[in-house]
Amino acid sequence: MKTTFATLLLSIALLGSTQASAQWTLDSNSAALNFLSTKVLINKQSITEMSGFNTLSGTVSDDGEFMLTVQLESVNTQVPIRDQRLRDWVFQVEKYSRVEISGQISKLELKDLTIGKPKGVTQSLILKTHGKVLTLKAELQLVKSADGALHVSTLTPILLDTRQLDMNLGIEKLIEVMGLASINQQIPITFYGTFTER
Repeated sequence: MKTTFATLLLSIALLGSTQASAQWTLDSNSAALNFLSTKVLINKQSITEMSGFNTLSGTVSDDGEFMLTVQLESVNTQVPIRDQRLRDWVFQVEKYSRVEISGQISKLELKDLTIGKPKGVTQSLILKTHGKVLTLKAELQLVKSADGALHVSTLTPILLDTRQLDMNLGIEKLIEVMGLASINQQIPITFYGTFTER
């Protein structure tokens, strides 16, 4: 009887330990972080282009702690010379290699997820890069699939003002070299990613 009771206690302890350490890890092959940039030509016509980053990593813990790391070196605009100018002049990747975005999703929100049913949440995010810390608001959609994966996406773009990150000097250099009238420094950002449970 004692042996059976001890075994039961051990099983409960192990289960609790497993649940405490549960974590979702971003599947980088299914992830996309994109941004829109709008440049205004000398003739006042505007052109909006979508770009993104190729290297992302991230986790969501069972407590709802969210972390996403973006490698700035991996910027991809589909134009190699523009990628290099962004790395050198705007992002200054030799000094600042990445962006870290973190947040705390409500544990109750995670617990209440129904498989296959999207749930919208308003989420505060902390963005760290270039020696700056910004607080952003995001409208996110969470979906849990039958295999335990967690799908996270933005419902609306997150607006980021590059001047808050002191990137305006690099952008002004882009404007001069490219012969533009201006570049909009309000950048809409979207994200989608699948986090698999491990």
